[in-house]
Amino acid sequence: MLIDAHLHLQDVRLDGVRPQMAKLIESENIRQLVVNGTREGDWGKVIDCADSFSQVVPSFGLHPWWLNERSSNWLHHLEEHLTTFPAAVGEIGLDRWFRKDNIEEQEEVFLLQWELANRLGLPVSVHCLKAWGRLLDLVRRVPHVGPGFLLHSYSGPVEMIQEWVAMGARFSISGYFAHPRKASRKKVFEQIPFDRLLIETDAPDMHLPELLQTHHGGVDHKNAPVNHPGNLRSVYRFVSGWLGCPMDELEAQTESNYDRMFHGASGAA
Repeated sequence: MLIDAHLHLQDVRLDGVRPQMAKLIESENIRQLVVNGTREGDWGKVIDCADSFSQVVPSFGLHPWWLNERSSNWLHHLEEHLTTFPAAVGEIGLDRWFRKDNIEEQEEVFLLQWELANRLGLPVSVHCLKAWGRLLDLVRRVPHVGPGFLLHSYSGPVEMIQEWVAMGARFSISGYFAHPRKASRKKVFEQIPFDRLLIETDAPDMHLPELLQTHHGGVDHKNAPVNHPGNLRSVYRFVSGWLGCPMDELEAQTESNYDRMFHGASGAA
């Protein structure tokens, strides 16, 4: 069965897709979908997704892109969500591609959420762009003590993999790596232990090349392509060929990897 380890089913760009999800989950043999909130304003929609589909694992976090939208009680609200629903923490992280002028604020917010995850013993989904050295420094200082953390759609250097693994990291591949300009990432993922690998769509983002898409999400208001969560099997097929692993073995291994990390989350085995 298939696992989508990271997506945003609550996103407004997928409003037209959600009514089709029950049929899609059945037809594509999808076992779990980890739906990541990014700010207080969408945590309620994450709950709605979990209420609507038993396969959804809710995840709540404050993404570095949305720091300005947080309330004065955001951390209390986050803890309320995490203790009310068997869940994960995420999406949280650092991003020096989007903004460089507030990195200290990003680090403070990241550590508050990271330490909360440690205290509650929860898995974490981490976003990082162009801040890998700093992220590594923070995790060295405050090690993860939960069941694992996911470096989603991993774009970091190969030289860091061994230390990340030692600290409990998992790594996910999205369909975005199927674009020819991302071909060099294969050498990175070949160095990742197979028992630390997960698959994600990151829908509605990280779209696959047009030729690999089996489901089409259209475009958003900026005319940017919308990745359909139904493309999960296409991502699996891409990874199977990319890493030279038969589909049945890839499915079995990623299910096992998922279970070890998300065993305490809602809907997990």
